[in-house]
Amino acid sequence: MKLLSTIAILSATISLTSADLLPGLKYSPPVASDVKERIAPPAESSHLYEVYFAKGNRIFQCNPEKADPQHWYKVQTHAFLYATNGQHAPFDREGNEVGQMFVAPMNTEQQKSNPVHTTPLIYNFRDGSWVGTTKPLATTKEEKGRIERGDEFNLDDHIAPVTNTSIDGYLSHATYVTRLNTLEGLAPASELCTTKGLVINKPFSAYFLFYTNDEGKKKLAEEGAIWEQMVADYTPEKLALAKPAVPVPVAAPVAEAPKSKAKAPSHYE
Repeated sequence: MKLLSTIAILSATISLTSADLLPGLKYSPPVASDVKERIAPPAESSHLYEVYFAKGNRIFQCNPEKADPQHWYKVQTHAFLYATNGQHAPFDREGNEVGQMFVAPMNTEQQKSNPVHTTPLIYNFRDGSWVGTTKPLATTKEEKGRIERGDEFNLDDHIAPVTNTSIDGYLSHATYVTRLNTLEGLAPASELCTTKGLVINKPFSAYFLFYTNDEGKKKLAEEGAIWEQMVADYTPEKLALAKPAVPVPVAAPVAEAPKSKAKAPSHYE
């Protein structure tokens, strides 16, 4: 009986600590139903149009003289983004890169070192479009009444509104971005910060889900058709045929030198 009680307690603990860990995402990308309500976008921006898998590093700088959160200052986050549509893990294969993410100062007028407020920027390699978000609206860590999955080991999941984008392109239509199934990436332990300027890289991985509204969905469909047509048209073979023929220069005829007339004999020669 005691053994059964112990098993029940362990099962409940495992269920709570792994509440947000989605086993199915180990092999397949997430879908809209995998996103819990707390970190889902509002109804008017609920069109999920892209999912990227991110794998990279969060880079921390040691400041022994400062208290949290600046004790370990997050200097940079960098990750490559990989396509997931129609694929299965592992996504981080060579040649499957579609973009990258990094952070930049939110206030471009105050370019001090170690800015307090930064914004994540996500860049699309295919068309050069980009999107930036501000602070998360909600995170799984703050959800009351739950023991979140692996807070001691993994970053939380969250949703963030889009605040800056390129004026056109694929990512310019995003209105919200959700980070899901985020693994690792936490700041180092405080006791490891012993040398000013010490840098430690912490690996992390996550899925980034891009949402848009009705207008964005319409524009994505229109631009998608144009893009597919350009992909079909802009091939080396078709571009070669479209080039105007270069006329072959014809050498100008060489004029013959005038023939000298025979000189009449002179009686004095």
